[in-house]
Amino acid sequence: MDDQGLNLVAATKARALLIILMATCRETLTALDAVGNVLDTSMTEDLRRMIECSEGELAALTARIENLR
Repeated sequence: MDDQGLNLVAATKARALLIILMATCRETLTALDAVGNVLDTSMTEDLRRMIECSEGELAALTARIENLR
């Protein structure tokens, strides 16, 4: 496999892991919101920021994968 193929594999794997991370963050946030989590608002804000940041990273990785194909 050439360098481009290896980069494609690495980028695809990173994208898959990022999707898992985002799904985990969203589900955790949903659970916290459902129970009316008022004790740890910094955690929910951190999760929201993580999701927002990850969405940008996901877009960048998706573009990179398309360019490598």
